[in-house]
Amino acid sequence: MKLSNLLPLAVATLLIGCATPPADKDQSLNDTLPTLTLQDVLPAPVANEYCNASMDSDILYGIGSRLFNNDELQEAKSCFIMAAPKHDRAFCFLATITEQDESKTEAQRNTEAFNYIAYSAAKNDWCAAFGMYQSYSYPSRGAKQDKALALRWLERSARHGSPDSQHMLMSLYENEGKLVDSYAWSRIKSTADDTSDTDDLKKEMTPEQIAQGDKLYDELRKTVTTQKAMYDEAREEDIGLYSANIHLDFPDTFKGMPSAERYNFVKQSIATVLAYPGMETRGQVLSYIIIARQAQLKNPAIDILQNKQIVAILKDDNLTMGQTIDQATSILNTAYK
Repeated sequence: MKLSNLLPLAVATLLIGCATPPADKDQSLNDTLPTLTLQDVLPAPVANEYCNASMDSDILYGIGSRLFNNDELQEAKSCFIMAAPKHDRAFCFLATITEQDESKTEAQRNTEAFNYIAYSAAKNDWCAAFGMYQSYSYPSRGAKQDKALALRWLERSARHGSPDSQHMLMSLYENEGKLVDSYAWSRIKSTADDTSDTDDLKKEMTPEQIAQGDKLYDELRKTVTTQKAMYDEAREEDIGLYSANIHLDFPDTFKGMPSAERYNFVKQSIATVLAYPGMETRGQVLSYIIIARQAQLKNPAIDILQNKQIVAILKDDNLTMGQTIDQATSILNTAYK
């Protein structure tokens, strides 16, 4: 089972941290959850060759994500357990890993996975809210089917910005003939470049229904996490993911650098390189961070994006990341002695 069985597809790019959601319309949803503490949910962390409790939480989370994607699930679980107190999204990973743990009985798997999701859902994580929707809709994780409760959790996930939950809610309302609701959610999820769902729905609606839908949209958008906030959340995720990859593959890059300074350096580096034309792949960003750090150690005033040779190397799709870093480093050492 892959993570997409637990989460909307957008989880591939949105995992770490939480965009701060507006106040919930349905706060009574938390009353349907069991009362759980962090100590109730998380087992004691066990260090492995990749992770230990002294490491920064964002790096622990990033390493867990990488190990998960490589199907090294038990190692990933240890990393996520250590990251979870500061990263609510880790609980969604933990639930998925637990559901595949054949060393436990089905009842044990269900209880543990449900509790992971329930704990994070109480903290308003959109991913966990979607997990609660699944639990009551299908049903799964030992929950009893409750379509009405499932819908409430899906709407919370949608309100907290999950684009896939928004799309699912829009489709569900359309299938039920609730075109006003479907139309309003289609406008929430639409972008400037894609209004196709809204346009299609308008063809089925009367002018009165469209007016009602526009009014509902105006009400909804005051309570829904914005697309910008979700984009910012993804950028925060990248700090941990890039830092984790550098920690594992280029461990000397941030050697001796304080945690807060490393975090801010990576954050600024990501923003800088993504703002540069033609710099958009993960390999380019990762290479830039490493080379920019080498430049900083030489002279903080060096801007490697002002060096045309280094930029050309960063943009060369025929080079491996190792080749990119080696060649750019050679130029850096020659140009800035």
